[in-house]
Amino acid sequence: MTKKLFPLFLIVAIALLSVFLYKRDGGQKNNKINLAINNKIKSFDPAVAFNDDSLLVMGQTLETLYQYHYLKRPFEVIPLLADGMPEISEDGKTYTIKIKKDILYQNHNQDFQGPRTVKAQDFIWQIKRLAFKPLKSTGTWLFEGKLKGFNEFSEKVGESSEKFLTENISGLSAPDEYTLKIELKRPEPNLLYFLSMTFTTPVPLELINNYNNDLSQVLVGTGPYQFRKFDGQSYFFSKFEKFHKEVYPSTGDRYANTENLLSSSKEQLPFIRKIEFKIINDEDLRWREFGEGNIDILDVPKKYLSQLSNPSTATSQEFSKKGIEVKHFSRQTSRWLGFNMNDPLLGKSKNLRRAIAHAIDYSKYIEILTNNTNLKSNSIFNPSIPGYRPSHQLPYYYDLTMAKKYLGRALTELGIKPGELTLTYSTRGKQDIHHEEAAFLQHSLSQIGINVVINEIEFSEFLKLGRAGKLQFWTDNWIYDYPDAENILQLLISKNHPGINKSGYSNKQVDHLYNQLSKTLDKESRFEIMYEIEKIVEQELPWLMLMYESTYIVQQKDIKNFRKSFFIRNYIKYLEKN
Repeated sequence: MTKKLFPLFLIVAIALLSVFLYKRDGGQKNNKINLAINNKIKSFDPAVAFNDDSLLVMGQTLETLYQYHYLKRPFEVIPLLADGMPEISEDGKTYTIKIKKDILYQNHNQDFQGPRTVKAQDFIWQIKRLAFKPLKSTGTWLFEGKLKGFNEFSEKVGESSEKFLTENISGLSAPDEYTLKIELKRPEPNLLYFLSMTFTTPVPLELINNYNNDLSQVLVGTGPYQFRKFDGQSYFFSKFEKFHKEVYPSTGDRYANTENLLSSSKEQLPFIRKIEFKIINDEDLRWREFGEGNIDILDVPKKYLSQLSNPSTATSQEFSKKGIEVKHFSRQTSRWLGFNMNDPLLGKSKNLRRAIAHAIDYSKYIEILTNNTNLKSNSIFNPSIPGYRPSHQLPYYYDLTMAKKYLGRALTELGIKPGELTLTYSTRGKQDIHHEEAAFLQHSLSQIGINVVINEIEFSEFLKLGRAGKLQFWTDNWIYDYPDAENILQLLISKNHPGINKSGYSNKQVDHLYNQLSKTLDKESRFEIMYEIEKIVEQELPWLMLMYESTYIVQQKDIKNFRKSFFIRNYIKYLEKN
């Protein structure tokens, strides 16, 4: 009897072990997610990399002191490597931050002699790297003019690698191994946002020494995924087996609850064991790869939106049969028509800018450009930021009668005869969408008697000429780096022209208010300053707000917990694959 029962016992034991391993491995043997990026990553250096592809790939390995709550909107900053929120002095200038103990780095080519934990000094090394001139960091702006000793360190050290190691930034200190102290010249309302950006990830001295401070090809962090290899076409990551304890959030906003995004609450992260980022820079190929099941989540290319907007289309029906989900998310991106305020025509005549403002059918623009997937702007501020007012209305709207009235006044001011006014519109690239946009604006202005010449240029040329102040008018947009009005208002400040202030807009009162905003901590006071700036800008019209951009996502049926955000790059740790 015992001999007969033993095989049965063995079978049951094997079955139970299989179930255990199945669950531990995320519910399937090949627990892997496949995503597409556009281009090869030029640099893994957190002091330099700042494009979408780089931040997505690096975000699975590099961690910061703070991160955004995955399931809450408006965005909420919560601790990641920090052991709690910072202690802030009464004057708002000093932050004392405790660091979690026993957070291990992934070992890369035996860079560390034994296990290496994150320490406060590692954050100091990275911030020093932002100030070190030879690195030409794209993150210098976070602390320039704000952190005590930051600018002085940069000037004193210059190009010297030896001084980089020996000199200190006076505003940074580590009272003990797991305490970071940051001293500012003035209050900085957005410091927690800065400490949530990859620019401020910890970097150990060992890596700086081993690679002569060149981390362009080095990706080592504390995150849930460890970089394994690049085969020329894909970047491969696997779960970091010594990843610190982090659990899926147990609270969320209304969307999180209605979309069943809380069912994984309090479970240990990450769920997925492997990631492959495939370089596919052709949107048609990406679309086909998704359709064949080789990509798990994909931003729908604009040219394919029409195939999903109607449930009766062949694509919609095919996706429905396969259980593929289509989701719509707002982007933290605003789009507007920009004018060169130093131009002898557009810059001189507010009436001309008003005429153009009333000549555009904004609803038609959104229909043609986005198949009605974007929202009409009602403010210079994006709905994703604190202080945005849904009830606010712009002082211009589509009205050809009003447009012709203002144009008549403008022609008189400028001494130009009717029908002889010609403006040059420059595109942001040479793709089909840019042609359609240019043609729409050309037709719109022709209806009131303005001739438009279309200057088709590549995006790189657009940025170069725009930042040099050499364009007449154009369509522009801004993807917020962090959810605050200050981030977009910097594009309207005098000191930022030439540069990101492509319009060359200059208003002393706006500059003064922006300076106030940059050091005001009180939330309600910040809102008041925002609204005052908004009122002035709307009256002077350096921009015509067009729309708030959004995106459609398609995901395979076995993907769970996905929520799109352009601030949250480390989202893969929250995903499950059933």
